[in-house]
Amino acid sequence: MEGGHPETILPPLNCCRYTSEQDCVEALIALKWPNGYICPRCAHPHCSRLTTRRIPLFECGKCAYQTSPLVGTIFEGTHLPLLKWFQAMELFLLPDGISAMRLSRVIHVTYKTAWLMLHKIRHAIGEFDTRELLSGDVKVNSDLYGFDPSRGQLLYSRSSAVVAGCTVTDAGEPEHVKIQLVPQNRREIRRANRRELAAFITENVEIRTSEIQSFPIAYRLYTPLRKVVREAWGSLRSTYVALGRKYLQAYLNEYTVRRRLRLSGGKATMSHKLLCICVAIPTISYHQLIARIPNPPLVAAA
Repeated sequence: MEGGHPETILPPLNCCRYTSEQDCVEALIALKWPNGYICPRCAHPHCSRLTTRRIPLFECGKCAYQTSPLVGTIFEGTHLPLLKWFQAMELFLLPDGISAMRLSRVIHVTYKTAWLMLHKIRHAIGEFDTRELLSGDVKVNSDLYGFDPSRGQLLYSRSSAVVAGCTVTDAGEPEHVKIQLVPQNRREIRRANRRELAAFITENVEIRTSEIQSFPIAYRLYTPLRKVVREAWGSLRSTYVALGRKYLQAYLNEYTVRRRLRLSGGKATMSHKLLCICVAIPTISYHQLIARIPNPPLVAAA
């Protein structure tokens, strides 16, 4: 489980134009059916809107199939007001994120509910990022998460081997970044080997359209990408008291996707893109989350 640093000061909560439950519902409807309602069963374009429930139902005018704008999104089955979800997504986009403990206090839900909300958002962005391959000028490092090269020592008792990859701008700066855990024993601290770098490239890079450079040796890593891994460690450490390895991949995805969203534009653009991701990815239950490792770590190529 995650904790949080109680001294963190949050900015005033401001959900932009989403100030009511109705605003949130209409935003979801617009994203789910941008070109107008289409029946998911028979593709008929006309429906009746049933508004007797908190979340409206849409009944197909041909086959009478009923569906909700929450179906197929991370919000499906929720009993919480959508406004709390929209508040949680805004706080999720803070520069260093927000812990479940702090979120529970800010939006007035239980710790378990806040934890589940944040992990559902992490699940969505992890699934989204898995589908988006690195393409173009790509650099790949064998690195350690939780290692300070300036001191030459491990700063975190659970330091982990990772493979980090990125696309590079014309100025040589990392743009789209992925950081993926490498399987290792609890007491084993090592860098990824060449086979594991090759597995990362196979899974995460559009090989046909990319020029790929890999850096397997500790003292010859691509420095700008190494810096991003250090920044990820600093950012996550500043917000979360302790991160177990089981969910570390999900938190690394959180950092890299939030970083990518920040590069894409201002706060309104970030919020809109995160909402699009949460509408496009189906939900995951609490039992599914605790029963498996979200976004499993890299498996070495055979």
